Amino acid sequence: MMNAAATTLDIEATLGPETDEEDWQFCWDRLLEVSRTFSRPIAMLPGQLRVATTVGYLLCRIADTVEDHPTLSMERRDRLYQAFLDVMERNAAPETFTEPFSEIPGDSPEHHLAEELPRVLHVFDRLPASMQETCRRWVVEMTRGMQLYSHRPTDDSDLVVLENLSDLERYCYFVAGTVGHLLTGLFLDHIDDISAADRNTMNDVAESFGLGLQLVNIVKDQTDDLERGWCFIPQTLAEHHGLQPTDVYKPEHRDKAHDVVQPIIDRAHDHLDDALEYTLAIPASEQSLRLFCLLPLWMAVRTLVHAEGNDQMFIADEPVKISRSEVESLIADAVEHVGDDEALRRRYQELWEG
Repeated sequence: MMNAAATTLDIEATLGPETDEEDWQFCWDRLLEVSRTFSRPIAMLPGQLRVATTVGYLLCRIADTVEDHPTLSMERRDRLYQAFLDVMERNAAPETFTEPFSEIPGDSPEHHLAEELPRVLHVFDRLPASMQETCRRWVVEMTRGMQLYSHRPTDDSDLVVLENLSDLERYCYFVAGTVGHLLTGLFLDHIDDISAADRNTMNDVAESFGLGLQLVNIVKDQTDDLERGWCFIPQTLAEHHGLQPTDVYKPEHRDKAHDVVQPIIDRAHDHLDDALEYTLAIPASEQSLRLFCLLPLWMAVRTLVHAEGNDQMFIADEPVKISRSEVESLIADAVEHVGDDEALRRRYQELWEG
């Protein structure tokens, strides 16, 4: 179904006759490879917005690939970050990034995506100037933040440990709050008729939407993050309960571990409340945009409900996730109520209680 959504898009009518259909198809196929989950709501977006969101997401994933690559020294990572920034900010040739990147071993979909940056940029360059500027601004902000956090020293266990809840939210701003701003810029570029109050609401809580989703991911993916050298349990939260951050993964500290994580869950809940207000600020007539927001919001709420008090958060290979049948039910529910603000507010509260 996803591939059909891409191939039925008239790319020439959407972006102009100079746009290469094969490059667009390449971008869509890479999106399916690196995030099949995210591709589902993107497929609902109208033509030009779908292309801009796809390309913006892929550019973010390329920056993320530099951040996450396990073999890079700090010096080499810095050179790649700078090369990518030069491409995005100064219109440097994309080969200034891809040539040094191609020397790094790797066979993941993300790795292949980064090696093909020129093809992504071929589509990016055909977007309207306002959409290009939105993507450029926030991809650069994300990349600079990732580079900043890549210089964090490790502890005795060779882990990067964040200091406090504010430090955690600052990290989440760079990797996810920026995405909230990017999408909001693209959405507002697309929406023709929106009140000043609703426009202000979207701008005001765009960052919070991104932080909420990222904090949910951090809660559910803690053990995966440990494997790549990051501990997102802030030092001060653990110390408040007489623990070190990595103690939360020891069975003998299970009760305290839940107390340590609870402030992160509470903060995520607050941000998801803002995400609902963001979604309802989108005109009800823009159902595809609302669904784009509702699907991850509904799933984030249910994931957080499932995670709270659940020991699986602290056990490797015991993923915290909602069932496939519940996912399908959430999608159907969002589609049914997408244009009804009162029903959406009611359903949002019911999701927390169910």
